Amino acid sequence: MHCEDERTMTFRTFMLGLTLAVCAVPFAMPAADDAESIPIPPPGTRKDSVLVSVNGEPITLLDVILENGTQEKELAGVYSGERLVNKTFDLRNETVDRIICRKLVYEKYKADPFDIPRQDIENLLDAYVRENGADSRASFEKNLQLYGITPERFREMARERIAVEILLMRDCDHQVFITPKEVYEDYKAHPEKWTVPEKISLQLLQINVTAGSAGGDPQAAVKAVRQELDKDSSRKNFTRLVLEKSDGASASTGGIMEDAELKDLRPEFIEALKDKKAGDVVGPIEAPEAFFFLRVIGTEPARLIPFSKASREVYDALYKERVEKKRREYYNQLKRKAVINTFQD
Repeated sequence: MHCEDERTMTFRTFMLGLTLAVCAVPFAMPAADDAESIPIPPPGTRKDSVLVSVNGEPITLLDVILENGTQEKELAGVYSGERLVNKTFDLRNETVDRIICRKLVYEKYKADPFDIPRQDIENLLDAYVRENGADSRASFEKNLQLYGITPERFREMARERIAVEILLMRDCDHQVFITPKEVYEDYKAHPEKWTVPEKISLQLLQINVTAGSAGGDPQAAVKAVRQELDKDSSRKNFTRLVLEKSDGASASTGGIMEDAELKDLRPEFIEALKDKKAGDVVGPIEAPEAFFFLRVIGTEPARLIPFSKASREVYDALYKERVEKKRREYYNQLKRKAVINTFQD
């Protein structure tokens, strides 16, 4: 009985991990009233346009959009113009390649199928619904039908994801073995990966060149702040000046920036803060949009994480790298035997 329970728990743990892995690339399904927010294909193309065929099975633009629509909307919020076009093009190419690889692996499953419990498929479908923020399975499936995807096809898509991930784990992931010696050697060979960067905590006082609290004379405001700090550079006085005069976004909290990585600061800040210690004040630092004063609260030097604490992360990173390489080799092997036709650039 104990052995049976242990096997059951192991299988449940496996399926939980599998669900998380499969849901890493969920269906990017929009709500019915959000249908027009899906990225629009270029003029002259249709959402059912066939982009690629894999051994005679088509991959359409709709397939791609359903899988990466959320990511495309995120890109549109960050980029514009030619950069948006290029980023979207790259994302769609990556998505097409991922779908090609998945279809090729699924062909192996269809040639030699194995049982996938219905409950596991239902659990995965529920996970998809949650990931996409739908109110219920019924409303999610209703939205899918707007795009010609029936509930039966939805279940088949879930079966495909599960089957493919099981085969990849069997034929790729489980073939990767990493010894403790390899973990230690990788740690020693790449100390930069396991070094916590130098950090600094600051208070920032910002006086805008235009449209700031100083009105039309920021130079006079900068001079006045410098004179006050020359008399008293304590944290209490610096905080008072921030609250009274700063245009910075964090002014209401005293201009505090905690645990910032020094290398990520503006270049002019890095130069001004060189060799500074807790309590030091620098400024004014002139930038195109504002003048800045900085007060150092504290610093934390770069440090190497001990192997005893980093070993698990080293192992995980090394394992992920090897698995990705193994999967890519596996995909390339399948592609060499497949007939893949591209219909659109």
